[in-house]
Amino acid sequence: MKKILLPVALVAVMALGACSGSGNSANTQASDFKAKIENCTNTDSIAAYVDQAKAYVQKLVDEGKIDEAKKYLAEVEPVVKDKAPALAGAFETVKSFVDKVPTAGSDALDKAKEAASVAGDSIASAADNAKDAAAEKLGEVKDAVSDKASEVKDAVSDKASDVKDAVSDKASEVKDAAQNKLNELVNK
Repeated sequence: MKKILLPVALVAVMALGACSGSGNSANTQASDFKAKIENCTNTDSIAAYVDQAKAYVQKLVDEGKIDEAKKYLAEVEPVVKDKAPALAGAFETVKSFVDKVPTAGSDALDKAKEAASVAGDSIASAADNAKDAAAEKLGEVKDAVSDKASEVKDAVSDKASDVKDAVSDKASEVKDAAQNKLNELVNK
C-alpha cells in the first residue's frame, strides 16, 4: 500500500510546487496565497490553494480576527475571480459568512457570548439533574436487586431443605426395605 501511495504523494507535491512560483517573499500569508494563485496554471492546484485560503480565513475567524479575515478576502478574491472564475463562488460564500460574523465590541457578539454562557449553564444544570436522577435510579435498582437476591436465597434454601427431607425420607424407606429383606432371608 505504501508503494502505491508514495508515488501519488510525490506527484501531488510536484504539481503544487510547480505552481508555487519563485517570487515568494516573507510577506503575509495572504500575499503568499495571492502570488501562488497568480503564478499557477494548473486548475487542480489553484483549487487546492483556494481551499488553503478558505482554511486560513476560517482560522482567522476562529481566532476572532474578523477584520483581518475581511481584508485577506478582499486581497485574494480578485485574483481568484481572474484565474479561476469557477472557484469564485466559494469565496463569495466564505465572504458572506465572514460578513455575518459579529466583530469585537458589537452588541451581537456580546449577546452571542451571553447566550452561550446561559446555554452552558443550562447544559451544566441539565447534566447535574441527569446525574442525580441516574444516581437515584441506581439506588433503586440496587435495592431491587438486593431484594430479589434475598428472595432467591430464601427460595433456594427452602428447596434445599425440601430436597434434604425428601432424600432423608427415601433413605429411611430404602434402609427399612433392605432391613426387611435381610430379615426375611435370615429367617428362611
